[in-house]
Amino acid sequence: MKISTNTASESNSLAEQAYHLLEEQLVTLKLAPGELVGEKDLVDRAGIGRTPVREAIQRLSAEGLLQVLPRKGLMVTPLRRSDLAKIIEARRVLERLMVVKSAERATPDQRQALRTIAAHIEAADNDAEVFFRLNNRLGELLETACQNRFLAGALAAMQSQCRRLWYLRRNRLNLSRSAELHGGLARAVADGDGAGAIRALDETIATLESLVDGLDVLS
Repeated sequence: MKISTNTASESNSLAEQAYHLLEEQLVTLKLAPGELVGEKDLVDRAGIGRTPVREAIQRLSAEGLLQVLPRKGLMVTPLRRSDLAKIIEARRVLERLMVVKSAERATPDQRQALRTIAAHIEAADNDAEVFFRLNNRLGELLETACQNRFLAGALAAMQSQCRRLWYLRRNRLNLSRSAELHGGLARAVADGDGAGAIRALDETIATLESLVDGLDVLS
């Protein structure tokens, strides 16, 4: 049986929507680490059909945000200190490459978008929700500007795990300093200053490490 191009595209679009809706709930801890969830619950949360949600579950499982438990259903992956330390170790190396390549390859429109997001991030230093949303947008801009889909793909799951850490430890976060660092990172990339971008990135990674240090072995 041949599936029409339009039908296949619609199915892929719905799966993508389901993925983003559920990923957002996972990284913002609306679905808490260690929580047991059923497929039906995720279908209800996404408000999208079972088949697209199943595709989203497969992707989230592959990225380490969900765990499939035989005969039990699904569990939101716990935030483990040992896992996060390894994620940050890998992220430091890959993201340095990303910011350098973004500084080299960004288009004029992307550089302007980075300057705009920098200003918004710096203005949001007292609003955690706005800061987190803008920081996610900054990540998307860098993924596009680096012009390396393999690098962006390798970082995507690690960034989702680190976003969960931001939300979990938000009360320990120096939001003003974080906004300053992320704004500076965006400006450095926009200015083509790869070395400056690495310096700002290294400080943001150090912030993540400090948040991990305060975690219990299992959280």
